[in-house]
Amino acid sequence: MARSAAASGIDEEHTERDDLLADVLELFDDAETVEEEKKQAKEAKQRDDERADAMRDEAMTGMKGRTSKHDKFAELMAHVEERDEFARTVELKKVANEENRIALERERLALEKEERMAFIEAMLAMAARIPQ
Repeated sequence: MARSAAASGIDEEHTERDDLLADVLELFDDAETVEEEKKQAKEAKQRDDERADAMRDEAMTGMKGRTSKHDKFAELMAHVEERDEFARTVELKKVANEENRIALERERLALEKEERMAFIEAMLAMAARIPQ
């Protein structure tokens, strides 16, 4: 019966060579599986790195809009200095305007005095003409 099964091809003879070939095939399949797992792990790591980069960029974009306390203090000090300089300029202009106003007032008073003196002289001249 063994001969007829072997002749028909249903009976297999199992040799050491067949076992070794099966082992090689199994090792090859295992190697492919390991390579695929490494590839998937590498792709997952790359995706995670890309997400981390994107989140870091997003966080840094948010940080660019913020200023530190030191920056705010420097800005505040610059603003105070600018305000004080403007106040000094305004005060100097006020003083200059007041000096101009006083000078104009003096001129006006001097002109009024001249007018009064001229009027008094005219009155004295007229009084001198009146017979007594």
